[in-house]
Amino acid sequence: MHTITDDGTRLFISRIGDRDAPPLILSHGTFSNQRSCTPLARHLAARGWQCWLFDWRGHGSSAMPRHPYNFETIAGQDVVAILRAVEEECGAQRPFWLGHSGGGLIASLWLARQGADCKRLAGLLLLAAQASSTDRPWWPQWQIRLMSMLLPLRQQISPRWATVASEAESSLLLRQWCRWNLRGKIHSADGFDYLAALGQQTLPVLALAGGADRFISPGDGCRQLLASFASQDQRFVLCDRDHGFLEDYSHDRLLLSKNAKTEIWPLLANWLEQRAALSRAPEPPTQQGHAGEHFSRPGSQLLTNFDSG
Repeated sequence: MHTITDDGTRLFISRIGDRDAPPLILSHGTFSNQRSCTPLARHLAARGWQCWLFDWRGHGSSAMPRHPYNFETIAGQDVVAILRAVEEECGAQRPFWLGHSGGGLIASLWLARQGADCKRLAGLLLLAAQASSTDRPWWPQWQIRLMSMLLPLRQQISPRWATVASEAESSLLLRQWCRWNLRGKIHSADGFDYLAALGQQTLPVLALAGGADRFISPGDGCRQLLASFASQDQRFVLCDRDHGFLEDYSHDRLLLSKNAKTEIWPLLANWLEQRAALSRAPEPPTQQGHAGEHFSRPGSQLLTNFDSG
């Protein structure tokens, strides 16, 4: 399947699992595509979930947009498009969102731009997602500063820059990530404070951080993102040996590894199953948002070529 964003970018979508099961959207992060989430999606589909995966613009089988893009572009265009497509296919069932790294960040940015207590998502699972950590040793923090100075030299950054990567990444997007982490704040160019705005959202949130993830998503940044929500139902889990896990998880191994399959994936599945009833929407989806809302929700643009799963 494909869907078209409001700015005309074609996104590739896959579905795995029973069409009548509660929906769950899984999103990859930077330097990646939906294939990084496919093993987890198959596991969750076997546990009774209808899993939806998509490639960000410029990644995997999705089209390369005409203009440079950053995290806010993906939140305002790609998140809107995939959520709209899933809502149209699933009717009254509200989807959960599970995002690894940037895949959790884009959902959080989108939620921050919605009206208070947005009901369109039933819950949010954040795996190693953050963009405001300043609690790194001086060397990693200096590396981020150096990256921010070198990134303007190219429009696309080769996957060779990342230890485990399959896709080139937008330089503009990475520069935004560097700026947020150096300042310890997630602000838009016009001063919009995303973390402060998340204080209007009350959906259930689970946040996981890897004990060995000290550069991309240190635990303090993951905690800060979680704490920004007003949710009564929120939980933070630091996945390391000191907290009973099989290893001190790195950024990538938290999503894809033999040990993750053994203990992280079941943790996610159990959290979802305990809240599956929330997928039944208490009221029809609304279109409310902040004044000047630019994360819009117009009509259908879903193009079905095939179903997977």
